[in-house]
Amino acid sequence: MKKRKIILSIIIPLLILLLGVSYAFFDYYMLGDNQKIIAGEVYLDFVDKTDSISLTNIYPETIEEARARTDNVITFTLKGNSTIENKDVYYEVVVNEGEEISGKTRFKPEHIVFDLIEVDENGNETLVVDAKRFNDLNERRIWVNTLNRESSIDRTYKLRFWLHEGIIISDTESYADYTTSEFENSYLSIKVGVNGDLEEKDVPLTIETSETFVENNKAYFIAKISNKDNTTTLTRSANVDNMVLEVSGTNENVVFSYKDSEGNVVKDTSKTLNLSYNFLTEKTVEIQIFLSSLNDANAKTDVNLRLIKNGEEIQHFVQKVDVFGNNFCLNNGFNKLYDCILASDSLATNIGTAKANIEAKGEPNLNDTAPSYTYVENITYDVENVYSASGDKFCFGDSYEFNQATGTFSLYNSNGSNIIIDYLSDNYKNYYTCGISLNGYTACSMIYRVNATSVEETIYTIAYGDKLTSKVSSTLQSEVGLYKVEDDYGDSYVFRGDVSNNNVLFGGYYWKIVRTNGDNSIRLIYNGTTSNATGNATSINYNTYAYSAKYPLDSSPFDARYADPTYVGYMYGKSFEKKTSEEATYANIAALRKYYFGDSYEFDETSEVFKLSTKELEPISKTFSEMNEIDTETGKKLYELYPYTCKNISSSSVCEVIIQVNSISNDTRAIVQYHSYSSKNKDSTRTNEMSSNAKIQLDKWYLFNIVDNQDDNGNLLTDYIVDGTFCNDRSTPTSSYNSGYLLNQNTYYGAYTRLYLNSNKKAILKCSDIRDKFSHTTSKGNGLLEYPIALITADEVALAGGYVGSKNENFYLNTNNTYWTISPGNYSSSYANASVYYVNENGILDNVG
Repeated sequence: MKKRKIILSIIIPLLILLLGVSYAFFDYYMLGDNQKIIAGEVYLDFVDKTDSISLTNIYPETIEEARARTDNVITFTLKGNSTIENKDVYYEVVVNEGEEISGKTRFKPEHIVFDLIEVDENGNETLVVDAKRFNDLNERRIWVNTLNRESSIDRTYKLRFWLHEGIIISDTESYADYTTSEFENSYLSIKVGVNGDLEEKDVPLTIETSETFVENNKAYFIAKISNKDNTTTLTRSANVDNMVLEVSGTNENVVFSYKDSEGNVVKDTSKTLNLSYNFLTEKTVEIQIFLSSLNDANAKTDVNLRLIKNGEEIQHFVQKVDVFGNNFCLNNGFNKLYDCILASDSLATNIGTAKANIEAKGEPNLNDTAPSYTYVENITYDVENVYSASGDKFCFGDSYEFNQATGTFSLYNSNGSNIIIDYLSDNYKNYYTCGISLNGYTACSMIYRVNATSVEETIYTIAYGDKLTSKVSSTLQSEVGLYKVEDDYGDSYVFRGDVSNNNVLFGGYYWKIVRTNGDNSIRLIYNGTTSNATGNATSINYNTYAYSAKYPLDSSPFDARYADPTYVGYMYGKSFEKKTSEEATYANIAALRKYYFGDSYEFDETSEVFKLSTKELEPISKTFSEMNEIDTETGKKLYELYPYTCKNISSSSVCEVIIQVNSISNDTRAIVQYHSYSSKNKDSTRTNEMSSNAKIQLDKWYLFNIVDNQDDNGNLLTDYIVDGTFCNDRSTPTSSYNSGYLLNQNTYYGAYTRLYLNSNKKAILKCSDIRDKFSHTTSKGNGLLEYPIALITADEVALAGGYVGSKNENFYLNTNNTYWTISPGNYSSSYANASVYYVNENGILDNVG
């Protein structure tokens, strides 16, 4: 529990407004001609005995108005069987123009919108295609799905059509879509069909949208680019397919940013995107495209998406988007921070709907980080002198597999033959190699595709080739935003994942909103003096408010002592006594390090520390392995003559616990007893008589920076801050490992059990024991806090997206700095070390002391 920083957490009911946007999504397709009905495999059965629908005398409608009607729906059933062995059959629903109406003109295809609803056997309806628009109604797929091999299909669908509400009808305006007479003379006629003979779901560009697609108060949609959508065979190609996605809007005030499944994140906005991806293998790249208003005003735009493959445009989408500026909360009457936080998560116009939308997300998955990560291939093409080796043979394969879980490559030959082992030459152009990797041709961290070679004496060089490595990418649709979790006072709404709309400026400092509390107050965590602070600037440093010259000013311990389970307490009791433990295995040993050992020790009651002393023999400096040697004069092992150590490299050093060595197993393990001055029993550790260093530092910071300070309007900052609960959970829920005070037994505390030991991770925001429920007043908890501040809990970090032992650089609580939580982890008898959870500079939640 040394050398960590301290970040305070406070609870505050501010009246500050967050920013928000609102949006709606529409799009239409341009796809190729590809329709035929295959009798005997997949066919259509129209429930209303007609395969077409014609509507006349219709007008533009809102989505709600269109969905309230029943005369604009075709209901049909897909039936059939797959008799093809060893293959899945893909089928598509397509639409054509229906019957012509003499003397009338069809509505323009860009104004026609449709829903596709799937109906299960119980009559439950699922919207599978949501308010899409067409650009060309000539033989086009609207839905692609799979009929599994040797199975049957019997699925009912409803197809609803209407006219887009934004159509402009005018006899005077030049920009009108229709004149009055043109509109009255137009009609809509649609015919639906099915194609059950697709070789594969070969749709290079697809768009996913939903009314709930919003992240960090920005509307977004996801574009998927594939050279083939069926990627199960992983066939390798000698040719590189270059895919370029061009994104532009018709409104200059709408700008774009994006992140993709290749690990690229671009937060800077621009009016156009030109995204290029090279496909050497069959794969899919997902791109999350965000939209925002350049001048914070409401805006509408058509978003044009053009997919260009190897220089030729092959697909074109247009998506209509309504983007609302950063005035969502004010426009909808939300003038309290609590209300605005909830409403902004899904851009709901009332709090009831906002809460329902959050609750519909379910519980967060704490068995993973948020955002969730995977490895992706990172290919650098056409590198000169990409790899060289001297006098060694290489392994060659014409194909490779990439492991997304480990980020490694394995070579193989597509014809099933063995890997080739040979010297590098032009015979192996277009082959892959790991070079002289220790793994040969499996689990290689980097591979090369050979384009040209050179040999100079014994130096073999891939003179020209492609380099394939891996990089970490966040999953685009990871858990993000607010999730509901119960705390001691009701429903708490917790921010999770890669969010950026949870910032507050208060008292001259920047803060992150961690969650709303069940009493509608807001929990904040300190984030520095600038909006873009990272590293030490995000923490309250120990050296600023050091309270004793006894400890180095460059350290910031949770508490100065850590060789005892007592000191995991934010406050703790000191009903101590000098005692000797039963035997334990000790493993906190550096094999090659020399430590001082002595034949006796002394205890200083004033400073409560131990020190080696001399009874007959002067202390000696040895490794543990050397202490296992025989003394030639006495015939005893050295540890029998010098059994005591502080495990220090100086004979004059002091320690909290003297280790008595009874036997040495090997270089890094010994059987020992502990001599300590520590708690008499478990209950005494929780009497909360003494403050930890962390509490002392935060109290001083609060006193100097909050108490008696005012905001710009002359109001005291303390007037905005309310009391709350900070849980220093010292519960020991396991049936064993629950000592809580003995040094020769492990202790596993509540957070360690929930967030590490349990296979199904669980975080809680409730505090069951009043001794651990720290608060400023007794109405909220134990009333032992001088000021209503403390540290964040490990459970809150996990809910925010942290995971024990896993790197997470992109969730909002990663500051590129190591800082403490208030949650005890465990006491390890093998290390004589008590630990408290912390977040390190890579966003790893950990509890190593």
